[in-house]
Amino acid sequence: MAQYGLDFYALSRYGADVRVEYSVEPVTAVPTDSCTIQLTWSPSKEDNWVRLRLVRSPHGVPGDADDGDVLMESDHQGLVATYLDTNLVPGRYYYYAVYVSAPFLAWSSASTYQPGDCVTYNGVSYICQVTHNGVIPGGAASAWSVTTTATTWVRAGSAASMSVADHRYAERMYHLLPPAYRTAAEEITGLEEGISNQTLAKYLSLQGFEFDVMKTELDNMARLRDQQRSTITQTERAADTLGLERPLSNRAVLRRRRVDNSTLTNRRKGSEDGLRQLIRDMTGWDAEFNRTPNLLIDQDQSGIWHPVYQDWKAGIRYAAGEYVLYGGQIYRAKSAAKVISAPSLLPATAIQSQGQVMAQTDKIGSRVFAKDFRDGDSFTLTFTLDTTATYDVAALYTTSYDYSIMTTALDGQPINTFDGYFRTVASATVNLGRLSLTAGQHTLTYTSRGKNAASGGWQMGVNTVTFTPIDSRSAPVAPAGQPDSNLFWEPVTSTPRDWSLQPNTVTLDPSTWWLRKDGAAARMPPGTLGIQSGMTPVSGSQYAGTSLTFTTPTAGESYTLSSISPAQTRAWDPTVTYRVGNLVTYTNRTWEATATAGSGQVPGKSKDVWRPSLVTAGQVTPDASLVTSYGVPIPRVYTWTPDRTYARHDVVAYGRYRFEAVTPSQGIRPPATPQDSAVWSFAGGDVEMLTASAHARLSNGTKIPNLACEIAWYDDSAALMANIDSSGRSSAGVLYDRFDVNRDDLKATSVGATDTETWTTTGGRWPVTGGAAHAEGSAAPGGTYLTTLLTRPSAISSDTTGSKPFTLSATFLSRPADPLAMQGIAFFITDPASLKVFTLAARDGLYRISLSGGLYQAVRMGAAWTEFQDGERLTVSYNGARTISVKKSTGSRYGVTEVLRFTNSSDTDMVGTYVGLAEIKR
Repeated sequence: MAQYGLDFYALSRYGADVRVEYSVEPVTAVPTDSCTIQLTWSPSKEDNWVRLRLVRSPHGVPGDADDGDVLMESDHQGLVATYLDTNLVPGRYYYYAVYVSAPFLAWSSASTYQPGDCVTYNGVSYICQVTHNGVIPGGAASAWSVTTTATTWVRAGSAASMSVADHRYAERMYHLLPPAYRTAAEEITGLEEGISNQTLAKYLSLQGFEFDVMKTELDNMARLRDQQRSTITQTERAADTLGLERPLSNRAVLRRRRVDNSTLTNRRKGSEDGLRQLIRDMTGWDAEFNRTPNLLIDQDQSGIWHPVYQDWKAGIRYAAGEYVLYGGQIYRAKSAAKVISAPSLLPATAIQSQGQVMAQTDKIGSRVFAKDFRDGDSFTLTFTLDTTATYDVAALYTTSYDYSIMTTALDGQPINTFDGYFRTVASATVNLGRLSLTAGQHTLTYTSRGKNAASGGWQMGVNTVTFTPIDSRSAPVAPAGQPDSNLFWEPVTSTPRDWSLQPNTVTLDPSTWWLRKDGAAARMPPGTLGIQSGMTPVSGSQYAGTSLTFTTPTAGESYTLSSISPAQTRAWDPTVTYRVGNLVTYTNRTWEATATAGSGQVPGKSKDVWRPSLVTAGQVTPDASLVTSYGVPIPRVYTWTPDRTYARHDVVAYGRYRFEAVTPSQGIRPPATPQDSAVWSFAGGDVEMLTASAHARLSNGTKIPNLACEIAWYDDSAALMANIDSSGRSSAGVLYDRFDVNRDDLKATSVGATDTETWTTTGGRWPVTGGAAHAEGSAAPGGTYLTTLLTRPSAISSDTTGSKPFTLSATFLSRPADPLAMQGIAFFITDPASLKVFTLAARDGLYRISLSGGLYQAVRMGAAWTEFQDGERLTVSYNGARTISVKKSTGSRYGVTEVLRFTNSSDTDMVGTYVGLAEIKR
């Protein structure tokens, strides 16, 4: 896209690597009365534009010709160069931009074109599809495509001003004068109603308006942090303070929204609401997306061990860090920007001053500091570029209360003038323009040229200078085979790491993991855990290539590896250098390092590097607060309450359903049935589906006999939702199917990721859609039916006496289409083909189902239980000794309740190695 200072435009978007001037500078915006701004501009230096448009925005300089209110449009015949903007909101800052509609340039055989560049050729407009040189439009379909657009809007100038509020200072001044001085000469009664001396009133209005200006500015200072009312400069500084990613949106309203909602977005990090908010703030669009099966701690999320890298495509601009496949090789896009630290260029090549040019470092950063300079003084720095190219040049300058107006010259040619005054020490990024530079040495000369009236000196500060080849913000060329491929791409010789287990300064172990000894519940010393890269999966298996490793400290002991660690505190040691986040104990208190703390910086005394911490020393239980500090919690939907104010897009649970707010409200109940209302939109059943799995494995593929691996999931209130224990100490087989692949029928398909167990179906089809399996039974003439989805787990396949324990779980998501049908977990099945007898754990009880006289009979086993609702999970456990336990898991804090414990008097009903799901209508 076009790069601009404020009034000139480079031309990569038009195709030719030359500059075209459409400047109408200077553009001025001056408040002439309350709520009134007068705008003027100069004629354009180029005459080949078609229309001129004036755009206004209260958020910032309009980013394009449609980014704001269009105040006027004009062609050459009706050209005007002034506009009076009236009826403005008092106290608001307004930003104006003049755009001209310019035709595309004619195609040139000498130009190199990038994707998106537009040209005209033989009266037809074309848009470039791939990077090329010399390809004639219309002759190669892969290089050019026809476009019906013939012109584009180019910004030709901009200005900003404040709408002055009417504080009636002129009237106040008038009435403060003694009557003898304000009575008009023609007044003979000596009595005055209103304003009789209009000449005096007009004279005082000149001074009163200036007081109105000062009062309006003072009121705005009180709203300095209000992102809807402050200047866009304050918004940019707030973005720097908050450390928001750059660049922000080209549209000022989105820049303000991103800053305004940054703390809210950070608190919601990783949640669905947080992701929607971030997308909305950065793009201006609402978004719909599907939640992934698991949201783990963000530093621990496994990447894909065998990712399918996308082939490089010419029409896509790749951001730095993205991977592509090209010619059988993996490449990573890199940034070609050259950032030069100004202090690294010292000593200065030349100094025209009695002052000093020196390096200076403070909380703002490091800079070249021109100390004790006077008006007209200058200094020169010399730098080297490695590549001949056209660069977007930017600089980071320091501003302060005693800094001057500074001019910048590159190789002796002035390129920028910058006012370095600000009431406090800060920094500002300045766009120096798009320049064609050759490889080799160049000079930058900085000269003090006057100063702001409020400034106390002529000093200057230069932090960095950045040279970015055009379009290098995204990689526009092929990864190999072109002269500048290595400018944008680098080959990747090994598969990227798929875990990001960085050392955590709070836990002192990789990320939030920790190791404890089970018997004594004692934490193992930090450093026991490690990270090993390049793990080779066992043949036939797939798992992460970067693994978390540890060495068992004591043979025969039992250990647990947990994903959420307690904070690690150590006694303060004056000989140790501590990093940010490290916790120490000193004088019976816990302290946290807020900066690098070296020798002699004592907690409690060195307040700039230590602060008190609420962490309790010696913790041996997991600290859920680490989830909010370092992780991505799982979003949870809470029940609607009448006392809470709900914003648009908030989702609540009410009854058995979920609803999304379409307008803000408080106290307005969602519908009791699955339908929309004026305030709430039906969003499905109140079902929380959570899939969690954990695996422990040695590098050679065998199970670890004395290690359990725990992975905990927390919600956005740091409340535990699920804790999964994958233990190598258990000999029970594990088999699960998430039904995450849509199928017409599960018959003869593998169970989950296994190759040994398969599904067997009887009496109908079992298709999978949307992550759930459902039955489509084949009904008999009387409407009865029995359909099953069964498998034979290898862990119990050889059991002929009912002596092997097992556990089965399934979640009810919907009821059968026939309200008289039963559904549930079926087990103790000997022959799937005949199905003469089996046990069924249904929604309302445990039944023994048997076939007699061609009809199925159901006999309840044990007491009935409260019927399971949609979204509740049924778990059946058999202990291998005639006892069956049935448990219910609900969505409320994911509590688990045993609803039945039944012991059979006979072993004959506890036989059969097929298990699965069944739906039956008798």
